[in-house]
Amino acid sequence: MEELKRIGVFTKVVQAKSFSEAARRLGIAKSAVSKHIRLLEQEVGVRLINRSTRKLSLTEVGEVYYRHCQQIVDRAEIALNELRQYQDQPTGTLRISSPVAFGRAMLIPVIKELRSLYPSLNIDLELNDEVVNMVEEGIDLAVRVGQLKDSSLVARKLCDIPIVTFASPEYLAVNGTPQRPLDLIEHQWLALSFLPTPIVGQFKDKRTGEFVEHRINSGLKSNSIDAIIDAAAQGLGISALVKATVEEHLKAGRLVSVLNDYELEPRSVYAVYPHREHLPPKVRVFMEFLKKHCENASWVLDNKP
Repeated sequence: MEELKRIGVFTKVVQAKSFSEAARRLGIAKSAVSKHIRLLEQEVGVRLINRSTRKLSLTEVGEVYYRHCQQIVDRAEIALNELRQYQDQPTGTLRISSPVAFGRAMLIPVIKELRSLYPSLNIDLELNDEVVNMVEEGIDLAVRVGQLKDSSLVARKLCDIPIVTFASPEYLAVNGTPQRPLDLIEHQWLALSFLPTPIVGQFKDKRTGEFVEHRINSGLKSNSIDAIIDAAAQGLGISALVKATVEEHLKAGRLVSVLNDYELEPRSVYAVYPHREHLPPKVRVFMEFLKKHCENASWVLDNKP
């Protein structure tokens, strides 16, 4: 069993490209990781990993050995997942990735309820507004909003959420309130930097059903949704985001919705995971909880006819 444990540590070091990161993912000390690798190299009689102060790299023999070790680890995980299918309660650690604002607004309540029912299930929540590589980062499930790009992953649609255009009352008092999409050219637009430039907003007129497409040039960009929300709340301009991320600000009056006679195309929310087969109970249960919360959320129900 010790040999299998060392093989598992070795594959994790290769995937993490760092002894420290491998230790964090495994939940053990860095010194323990180093010891496992040292003993493994002693057992096989060759150096597997080249170490330097800046990075790690596999030796030629290490690359061959890693391929075989990965097959062993994959088979062991499949066997373990099949056994877990017979368990009534999900256990272990569930690693989740989500956009920052959506994770804070939606996932924290889900995690609270889930943990109250399954206290043996630990959650590792990674909040990042940029798409992460799930396999490299060891993510079990990712929540993604909008169009999906990676077709190698399995995706389950959870719900559609509306987009709201908003600004602070102070900004509107100084600059006026836009009445139609064309008016946005006279305003400061706050945009997410990972969206195409210039921004193309396709607004639907709720009264006529007609679509109005308008290009919007942004005066301020950020890769953080929270930064865009803060900038709008401080009167720097107008923006549009999924309603879930700004609902509390709207209720508190820090932000107000504009262009209420128009709507942007809703965004779809997906639960994404690497493999379709042998879905662990911890992933399956979390998806069911999240889908229920999404379908019952006020910002989804408010948008239903």
